[in-house]
Amino acid sequence: MTRRLALLEEMSVFFPGAPSEALLGTVAGDPSMAPAEWTSQHWDEAVTENPAVGATEVWEFYNATGDAHPMHIHERVFTVVDRQAILVDEAAQTVMVEPGSSPTPAEPWERGFKDTVIAYPGQVTRVKMTFGQPGQFVWHCHIVEHEDNEMMRPYRIGPPQPGEPT
Repeated sequence: MTRRLALLEEMSVFFPGAPSEALLGTVAGDPSMAPAEWTSQHWDEAVTENPAVGATEVWEFYNATGDAHPMHIHERVFTVVDRQAILVDEAAQTVMVEPGSSPTPAEPWERGFKDTVIAYPGQVTRVKMTFGQPGQFVWHCHIVEHEDNEMMRPYRIGPPQPGEPT
């Protein structure tokens, strides 16, 4: 299974054209086929990533921001699969894999198991992992100012567990 996740910026109401915060979210549809719409999510919204125990998934980070973000997934190690250029339409809130572009493999220093990957602007970064331990965890940007300001989301492996926050 592939999960499509978005890294995006909300625009400032005080300074037109300037970002006010970086957020995480989801991408609906298949951006390799057509423009796919993103939806921003805040920390306190419902879990949108809920892999089954034992599932292996590819997570795609579509970076629609102007910054590189070190993305960290708690309680998982993963392998970096590849990266590919994307087209970002901020007005329509869509991303699309750039037609005719080819994926580039992980850099030599990215080989092996990781728990953090740099998601570069204007690219989709793909990582592959298996989910073994049930529970509720988080994925987030590892820039502290971003992490502390809504660029963090919960995810759950398996069914809800007693005592987990909702």
